[in-house]
Amino acid sequence: MTCGELVLSHYSIRHAPFRDRVQAAASAGFSGIGLKIAEYERLSAQGISNAQLRDVLADHDQRVVEYEAVRGWASPGAARDEYRQSLDAIDRMVEAFGPPHHVQVIGPYEGELDDAAEGFAHVCRWLDERGTRAAIEYLPEMSNIPDAVSAWDIVRRAGAHNGGLCVDAWHHFRGPDNQLATVPGDRIIDVQLNDGSLTRRDPDYYTDCTSYRVVPGQGDFDLVGFIRILDGMGVDVPISIEVISLELDKLPPTEAARRMADGARAVLAAARRA
Repeated sequence: MTCGELVLSHYSIRHAPFRDRVQAAASAGFSGIGLKIAEYERLSAQGISNAQLRDVLADHDQRVVEYEAVRGWASPGAARDEYRQSLDAIDRMVEAFGPPHHVQVIGPYEGELDDAAEGFAHVCRWLDERGTRAAIEYLPEMSNIPDAVSAWDIVRRAGAHNGGLCVDAWHHFRGPDNQLATVPGDRIIDVQLNDGSLTRRDPDYYTDCTSYRVVPGQGDFDLVGFIRILDGMGVDVPISIEVISLELDKLPPTEAARRMADGARAVLAAARRA
């Protein structure tokens, strides 16, 4: 994987203003940030212009690398309406920031596997016209796309050259045996790095994974082995650091970002040590 390019996920510093998030990423040596689609819409509703957002990024030599997350791509009714609204927002985000490296896509989907493939193919075609890619994140217990094999089935059936997977270390270690190495390495579009305990601190999967992640290298996950698997697959993508943590939420954004960056770089160095 690309060792030098680290991205500060939106959710790692989820409560800070945009400027503080960008400043924290720059101070810790991140190459860019992730931005939640709903957060961009909120900033726009406050009257903050695209030009103002671009100025903040330029002031700190940062860029928006990933947008997240698109839902409802294979669902009817209100979920479909939300999907269309997300696409409209992405159009405005591309106008503001240029095409991102990828757009994160999450389930669930409705219907059969072929319905999911058709829906994902639509996402891919739409994003391809805007110069970017779609990355399905598999989510154990939170979606009917629980593992890497399930996500790859959808991507493979969709047949889109710009479709692939988002692999989050948390779901890799906490989910079922996902047979990650069976996925072609060039179809891993996004890697999210974090750490945690191998046992739950909260019985609810969603609460656990949005409260108790820890800095890479400070938990029980075999992140060195995880990185070596991905390296062996030929994965070559920016690494998004996504540590969603109630403890880190208490810190100043610059301190939280520094801890995450230092931990991630130490793990990557250890994984690549001869």
